[in-house]
Amino acid sequence: MPTATEITAVWSQVLDIVRDELNTPSFKTWFEHTAPIEITDDGVFVVGVQNDFARAWLEDRYSQRLSAALEQVTGVGLRVRIVVDRDAASPDELTAGPNGTAADTQEQISTRSAPLETKGPSSPSSQFDPKYTFDLFVVGESNSFARNAALAVAEQPGVKYNPLFIWGGPGLGKTHLLQAIGHYVTENFPHKKVIFVTSEQFTDDFVNSLRAKKVDGFKQKYRSADVLLIDDIQFLESKEGIQEQFFNTFNELQRRGKAICLASDRPPKDIDMEERYQSRFAMGLNADIQPPNFETRLAILRQFAESQGITVQQDVLTYVAEIASPNIREMEGAMIRIGAYMDLSNRPVADLPMVRDVVKDIFPERSTRPISVATIQREAERLFGVSHSDLIGSKRSQAIVYPRQIAMYLSRELTDLSLPKIGAEFGGRDHTTVMHAQAKIQKLMSEQREVLNQLQQLTNTIKQKS
Repeated sequence: MPTATEITAVWSQVLDIVRDELNTPSFKTWFEHTAPIEITDDGVFVVGVQNDFARAWLEDRYSQRLSAALEQVTGVGLRVRIVVDRDAASPDELTAGPNGTAADTQEQISTRSAPLETKGPSSPSSQFDPKYTFDLFVVGESNSFARNAALAVAEQPGVKYNPLFIWGGPGLGKTHLLQAIGHYVTENFPHKKVIFVTSEQFTDDFVNSLRAKKVDGFKQKYRSADVLLIDDIQFLESKEGIQEQFFNTFNELQRRGKAICLASDRPPKDIDMEERYQSRFAMGLNADIQPPNFETRLAILRQFAESQGITVQQDVLTYVAEIASPNIREMEGAMIRIGAYMDLSNRPVADLPMVRDVVKDIFPERSTRPISVATIQREAERLFGVSHSDLIGSKRSQAIVYPRQIAMYLSRELTDLSLPKIGAEFGGRDHTTVMHAQAKIQKLMSEQREVLNQLQQLTNTIKQKS
């Protein structure tokens, strides 16, 4: 009878073989948290996993591969049995640092000077953000189920969990997972047509096709997709005409075995649509994302600081992770401000006293009311002395464009609205205009102290008024 040490050594060699055959996200998700248990007298190698979801997936997809690897290592034919074992590696280990601990105990975290590279090409239409990949998605207890489900869909588009419905509060990673599916499929199945849109873009496409009398083109575009990814599906509420178009597109893709992945800020039963829509949303797999705990927030901040080349002391990350809201965009916005302040002050390392001062207006005691775009616009108009009609109008003078971009930037940072929704609040502008404004202000913030001061002043005023 082999000893526990011998069994562990065999399994380690098996994992080395499997690791060479799979891409990194697949290996990390399905094999990094397995544990060898025993080899029975009748030639069965028993492996433990944490839950039934992982057990079913490994049995379905990888049992033959594991048996082949075991035979390669041991020289004998062993069968594999996967069982649920709660003592298998914890999902929290995915957020551990290089030394294996959830919180790095080094005095200072020295990060790279260049952004992290991402695997795989973007789609030809550049519809995917390069930082939204599975490799760059920080996994914790709050999101591991949704992340594993998304990867399972990406590995076998249209075969399992169709449709996949991801739901959770704003800024928790739903868009990241949808785009990660798109990245993965584009890289590993280049012949498949992948479409990622928000529900607003889906609506705009349909409206424009009606105006141009090219509805057939609209139908052909979406119904020929192999993978359709739609974000913020809840915004189809009260839009009966576009709901019908979505319903028909959904049915056609389902009939042809194509993958459908949707994201929403609430579960299907809470979306105000007809029961036939809710039932279709619920017919596949529903995966929710909960607010990240402290360890996951810390890991997210560490990774973001590294990707932005921001060097901070460990207690800075701990402080921001402790006071931050669960909204990941808000945490990243705080790190961007810290980095901008460092650039302007020529400070190589961010220390705690400096950071407390920089982020005090971002994380005050929580407001009782959400911040509105109207409040942001009103305070920007007052600070810069421009009228509301000019701020949301078509004038392109620098005296108007700069306040408009400031207001767009703060709308993205301080509200939970999507890019298309923010664009709509500024005279019906396209979401790419909001993206450009965000990038422009971030750049100016790191170059001009006055811009940073204006943003802090506006943020303080806006939060007080809210």
